[in-house]
Amino acid sequence: MPTRDTVNFAVVGLGIGQAHVQAIEATPGARLVAVCSTDEVTLRKVAERHGVEAYTDYHRLLERADVDVVCVCTPSGLHAEVGIAAALAGKHVLCEKPLDITLERADALIAACRKAGVWLGAVFQSRFHPLNLAIKAAIDSGRLGRIVYADAHLYWYRAHTYFSGGDPKGWHGTWALDGGGAFINQGIHNIDLVQWLVGPVKSVFARAGTFTHSIETEDVGTAVLTFESGALGNLTCTTSAYPGLTNDLHVVGENGSIVTQDQRLVTWRIRGESPEAEVEEERKMLAAFSATGPSPSADPKVVGGHRAHIADMVEAVREGHEPRVNGVAARPALALVLAILESAASGREVQVAK
Repeated sequence: MPTRDTVNFAVVGLGIGQAHVQAIEATPGARLVAVCSTDEVTLRKVAERHGVEAYTDYHRLLERADVDVVCVCTPSGLHAEVGIAAALAGKHVLCEKPLDITLERADALIAACRKAGVWLGAVFQSRFHPLNLAIKAAIDSGRLGRIVYADAHLYWYRAHTYFSGGDPKGWHGTWALDGGGAFINQGIHNIDLVQWLVGPVKSVFARAGTFTHSIETEDVGTAVLTFESGALGNLTCTTSAYPGLTNDLHVVGENGSIVTQDQRLVTWRIRGESPEAEVEEERKMLAAFSATGPSPSADPKVVGGHRAHIADMVEAVREGHEPRVNGVAARPALALVLAILESAASGREVQVAK
């Protein structure tokens, strides 16, 4: 654990990595010391703007003694490779979603960090959102009773330029580096959120297809879930919903229902002492959680929530405890995505890997 007050960060990959850079700059106790990218134009601009060292080879960056945490923001299929190298160099790792595109690589990353004695954090910022924390508390306290159904529907749009823009190095929508399409890239936040709220998924039956983009992977998909608890659910993800619509969540329990849209509360009805008490509680909750911010439904550059992860990583390194979303906690989202994609390809129900 660093003896100094400041925890030093380096960012590898400057696509979503630029959101990490901004979050590090805005977080007390965090300091950006280096960035790395194979895109030399972007690399130079970011390094100059923030006054830090620039690297095109992450191995050279990892030689720096002053780097405490490496934010892994490369294409998804390279996450484990970079994360394992960082762990071997004695650096803590904050990995963008997903941990990688196979369970074997994700497990190798988890094992490498454990063996090296460094922390592995995973970026699922929905778990830090105050509204989701309130929903989690209501479920865990038993106020909704037995959960019988939950779903998350993501109706987003991505332009053709998002996937390649004529660049042969484009990796979105490829099996080799994205590992899938709308489910593993955009929808994985919902996939993580639903399991975090309701519990593990036992099996899945899915359908998916490629309809509006010239890509290898799915741009529309839907999956029926059976949770280990016996509850049922549904996940629908698309990047074909022009011009970019909503991201909805429904949780239904024996004693109440909660609905959100774009991280804004729509319905909060939990059985109370009287209908009047229920309405009053809903009124208060709606007042507390009615605000909305910019939506990434049509623009992937609109991202948020990374400051919470950076602050959490600063605390983890300073105080010597695991981050709130560690590698083991992030693994089930990848396992469910892979089961969904297997089911869609095979046309049969698939058990989710442990």
